[in-house]
Amino acid sequence: MSESNVKICLLGGSGVGKTCIINRFSNNLFDENSISTSGGSYSVKDVTVNGKTVHCDVWDTAGQEKFRSLTKHFYKDAYIVCFVYDITSRESFDQLKGWYNDLKQNGEKYTVLAVVGNKTDLYEKEEVNEEEARQYAESIGAEFQLVSAKTGQNVTLLFEKVVRVYLGPEFTEKVEEMKKDKGEGTKITAETIKKPQKQSKKFC
Repeated sequence: MSESNVKICLLGGSGVGKTCIINRFSNNLFDENSISTSGGSYSVKDVTVNGKTVHCDVWDTAGQEKFRSLTKHFYKDAYIVCFVYDITSRESFDQLKGWYNDLKQNGEKYTVLAVVGNKTDLYEKEEVNEEEARQYAESIGAEFQLVSAKTGQNVTLLFEKVVRVYLGPEFTEKVEEMKKDKGEGTKITAETIKKPQKQSKKFC
């Protein structure tokens, strides 16, 4: 595993704000008129943590069910995966279990995970309690972060957090083990992951 480059994949239902999060992170921009992603695209940006700079390829994926089979192809070599939900949509949060199970079947064996609640600027319309979301993140061995792509709140912090775990010695050792034993399956579980201490205007 190179410490200079990492592929990050954002998963989640249509309209949760994945594209907006990436645009905020990569360009510090927010486009209320962005359209739903219909396949996959990526942006690049460097992140520096603990004196180490990592080149991040951040992949945006389609959330619609009709694109699910295509999205699976983006899991390859993605060592960081962020499951994104909309805090104002209970349905989007409930869908995360399906995305997680899909990743277990098709993703890399060892992956840094994060559960990300977007749209904190709409807190008054919240349908998903923060504590419930934190507990779910803990149950799958994931980081947890609330963000707002619209205001930029905690977006950079999110990527710094997952890159920090990615660079940690325990994760590095596990990936090296995986590369030495290509014969093993590609499933991931909470036990194998270190437990951490485009869309319309209404979607972002």
